[in-house]
Amino acid sequence: IKKDPGLPAQWPYKDELVKEFQFLRAKALAEEKQKKDERRLSRQTRKRARLTQEFTSDAGAFPTSFPPDSPTITALADNSRKAFYKEFRRVVELSDVIIQVLDARDPLACRCPDVERYIRSTNPNKKIILLLNKMDLVPREVGERWLKYFREELPAVAFKCSTQQQAGGLGQRRMPRGAGKGGAPGGGSLGGGGSVAGSADDNSFGASATCLGADTLLQLLKNYTRNLGIKTAITVGVVGLPNVGKSSLINSLKRQRVAQVGNTPGVTKSVQEVVLDKHIKLLDSPGVVFADAESDAAAALRNAIKVERLSDPISPVSEILKRVPAKQLMVLYKISSFSAPEEFLQLVSLARGKLRRGGTPDAAAAARIVLQDWNDGRIP
Repeated sequence: IKKDPGLPAQWPYKDELVKEFQFLRAKALAEEKQKKDERRLSRQTRKRARLTQEFTSDAGAFPTSFPPDSPTITALADNSRKAFYKEFRRVVELSDVIIQVLDARDPLACRCPDVERYIRSTNPNKKIILLLNKMDLVPREVGERWLKYFREELPAVAFKCSTQQQAGGLGQRRMPRGAGKGGAPGGGSLGGGGSVAGSADDNSFGASATCLGADTLLQLLKNYTRNLGIKTAITVGVVGLPNVGKSSLINSLKRQRVAQVGNTPGVTKSVQEVVLDKHIKLLDSPGVVFADAESDAAAALRNAIKVERLSDPISPVSEILKRVPAKQLMVLYKISSFSAPEEFLQLVSLARGKLRRGGTPDAAAAARIVLQDWNDGRIP
């Protein structure tokens, strides 16, 4: 095949022909690009329609497992509802044992009976364990009472996650043995007698950065591996509200920083699988909020929702004012006395320089400052 010699140099009207050829080539390239864009848009539209149909069918089947007046399930603002539901459903379906992590400072608010009913509806043989984390932040007597209360219904384990900063070799200590005995319902024991979290002195938890309670939890899980017939390995799913310590629990059991942790909601975005040993495999799930619109204030106080994403940050501040003495807030923010939440937020906005155009106090910005201080522990 001979190469096209092109137009001769002396061809009449050569310049006009060259321009015409360039125009036709540019037009052909533009048409081809337009066709590619149309095909890509068509694929995206079909994919979006398919995902919407799948999500609609799943979402339509999901509420049937809950009572009509049960709270709706919402994901963190970082994730879509569809993504959350798939991750949560995946953890429940793949797990033989579900650990529901509760914050020992407010365990009833962290516990969700609707989740437990949903787990039982998928498979009545699934085991549920209530784990009271952050036991070092509550008095000994309070921890003992909560364990006794929860153990009347389900196995309950006291736990303190490791706060060490190294990447590996996280320390573990055995739970101090005391006079109290804790066990699973029906007479089962929690790891050889199930020591009670607060059986030691008041400083037994907070004195060290190492993990406490891992031996009791691991013994309970190993008992399940022996009690499930011929099955010798189990999958354990970890669920709960944001910032209750799910990822820290997995790191403490693995004794390595295999899961990312943080003090803000939404650090864990998807399910993460961690092999503990040949008998136990852990599934870390994203933090989720099982709540309706009326409990947004309570969720914000538990740091389950990011402060900057709250539509109404003033309502949680009203709850803080009911719990914290006014004198402590006056000293912390260096403001004068106040009698109402609106007056308090005005004083805080003036003290912190949070003003709108025209010099009017920005109550919403001041409320977010107060909530952030609450979550960071600056408000006693």
